Amino acid sequence: MLIQVNGIDVNFEERGSGWPILMLHGGYLDHRHMMDEMEPAFLDRAGWHRIYPDLPAHGRTPTLPRPMTFDALLDHVIRFIDAVAPGKRFAVAGMSAGGHLVRGLAAKYPDRLLGVFINATPFVIDYEKRDLPEPSTIFEEDGFAKKAGDRTDTLRFIQPVRDAALVDWDTSCLRPAISLLDEEAALESWRPENYAFSFKPDEVGAPFTAPSLILAGRQDTIAGYRDTWISVERFPRATFATLDGCGHFIAPAKRELFRSLVIDWLDRMELDGDE
Repeated sequence: MLIQVNGIDVNFEERGSGWPILMLHGGYLDHRHMMDEMEPAFLDRAGWHRIYPDLPAHGRTPTLPRPMTFDALLDHVIRFIDAVAPGKRFAVAGMSAGGHLVRGLAAKYPDRLLGVFINATPFVIDYEKRDLPEPSTIFEEDGFAKKAGDRTDTLRFIQPVRDAALVDWDTSCLRPAISLLDEEAALESWRPENYAFSFKPDEVGAPFTAPSLILAGRQDTIAGYRDTWISVERFPRATFATLDGCGHFIAPAKRELFRSLVIDWLDRMELDGDE
């Protein structure tokens, strides 16, 4: 469905009813990967209105005016949630670049948030300055390269465990999103001068005290895991986990563990809501 925000038609999907929970996808992706990751946590759970937008320049949402900075994207996200769930507090989950926006929301709008989930997110802006592990192989299924085809090198770089399920995920979530991407606008937004907010998320206001979940992949070659601990004191109600066997995409590698951690986060937010 579509809703107009900032003069553009934003494409989004929604499921369920109750407290709003905003799902922000990563770069090169669209709302489908967040649905794939997050919906399993709600199979036996009511009370949450899940909102999955395509961010500007991704999926079926056009780009913002150029240059598309993350300050502008943060403003866009707030305007979007105000249009879809006006006047309500909300939870927010974000992966990679989406998690960077979550950090901005936690710094600028903490009183509006029920809780945050920051997943495989870079805490250092400049890719060249991140503390990153080298690409590695923990397991590669026989015949993987034949199944992956021209995607083999990309998948080897981003994931240390490679099997048919990873190829299926790439086919259903990543490749279709890439085909819709406005790559020029997206790449421009990821330049350090545009990716950085005009404020420092770890220095604005007080620590974020609502229930939080922060995940990192031990073998993540894009966001890393060591830099995540920069913010450990910024989120005193956070479960921090660094998961072995995971590259940049944690959910496809650890479905049940990922689901359990998300369910625990939802439990903690609901417990706060009952007080």
